[in-house]
Amino acid sequence: MALLAAAIGLHVTPCTQGRSKAPAECGVLRVYENRAARSGRTIGIHVIILRAKHPSSRGIYINPGGPGAPTLPAAPAIADGEGGKDLAQLRDSFNIILMDNRGMGESHPLTCNLAPPAEPNQYFAQLWPSAALSACRARLATDSELSAYTTANAADDLDDLRAALGYPKIVLDAGSYGTYFSLVYMQRHPTHVESAVLQGVVPPRISDAFVGFAGAAQSAMDKLMTECEDDAACNARYPQFRQHFAALVRRLDRRPISVRVRNSVTNHVQTVLLSKEVFADNLRHLLYDISGAVYVPYIVERAYRGDTLPLGTAIDDVTQAFAQGLNTGALLSYSCAEYVPFVTAAEVRATSANTFMGDTRVRAQQQACAIWNVPPDPDADKPIRTSLPVLMVSGTNDPATPPQYSAEQLRYLSNAHRVLIRGASHDTETACADDLIVQFVRRGSAVGLDTNSCSSAFTRPAFATSMAGFGN
Repeated sequence: MALLAAAIGLHVTPCTQGRSKAPAECGVLRVYENRAARSGRTIGIHVIILRAKHPSSRGIYINPGGPGAPTLPAAPAIADGEGGKDLAQLRDSFNIILMDNRGMGESHPLTCNLAPPAEPNQYFAQLWPSAALSACRARLATDSELSAYTTANAADDLDDLRAALGYPKIVLDAGSYGTYFSLVYMQRHPTHVESAVLQGVVPPRISDAFVGFAGAAQSAMDKLMTECEDDAACNARYPQFRQHFAALVRRLDRRPISVRVRNSVTNHVQTVLLSKEVFADNLRHLLYDISGAVYVPYIVERAYRGDTLPLGTAIDDVTQAFAQGLNTGALLSYSCAEYVPFVTAAEVRATSANTFMGDTRVRAQQQACAIWNVPPDPDADKPIRTSLPVLMVSGTNDPATPPQYSAEQLRYLSNAHRVLIRGASHDTETACADDLIVQFVRRGSAVGLDTNSCSSAFTRPAFATSMAGFGN
């Protein structure tokens, strides 16, 4: 809970993390909610610092993306060497910094329960159910200055943490929205950065990522369809995947469709109406990870033939995963200030044409932002230039941050190099890429790295023929 009077600064105590009981420090960085005023309410920014195996004043800050995603839950896995091969190796000489950014996780979370498991009829109809969102905003506004939850403020929180820890510089390791956060930090605190690893890179204007969701998702779906057609087993089982998907989208274009879903509270299968906006955005999210994408041909085929339970199961699983993994209020405070305001009607028309999503996601979030009502950040949508060393990693099948985004960023990052992994989605992690990241961080430079060596490092799993193993 926010406090009106508390000591500003870092307060940590020794702790352990994971099954290995790795030594760490856990605590709170207390900052002003309104950083510009430097007075009034304070909030606690919760942190965990996993100590390097050898004493060190060097740190790697982790940002998994979002906005709205907490970081602290990853601490046990990283401590046990399960949070990526790159971090497992780098912990020999780098402390790992985990910080739930303001509004996220344990750091004065802006939490809205918009997908109550007992009410799938509500979250199958709208991405941000209007009545519930309005009520949540009114509740949070009594104890939060919602306009204070921005990337710039969170970046300054991180710099306060860096200074309190005594690290002259830090390495930034981020994915998705976290790459934008890292670029903002590099702009605001350039002398405090060693290097940055950006995976799933946003474009130079972050609003382009938002308005580009439809095109990116369509490109990823087209690639998935082609892979199915080129795969003998998939093509034999789903020979009309492309046509049947188009037919299913046309049904949703006309009106919401009835789908069956197992209510996780009552354990009974019920029928609810599924809207186009919920279908399209959840399918896009299903494409984020190839382990989910390989179920799409089966789900589409069953729905086309009238068996909608697999589709309902997928929508429910993805919705609940994001509801539990993101702080919706934080997502809206950040995004409604930083990229939704800068999208024009012409851009929406141009980027949504000839896509299965159309303008559904953009319109839904614009409606949510009208309810959330925070002022735009005029500096948020300008390209950021830096000469700091940057290694970017992109997957060719990414439905959120496709590879052209990192190619566009190269124009503004004079000391950046790019790794492109064929077939990888939003999750670009491979053993090969991890090795390159380790080399890059240790050197503090990508000069001399063979950035083409990982282009064929990704292997897609087999396409699914049932829902067995889905969500595991």
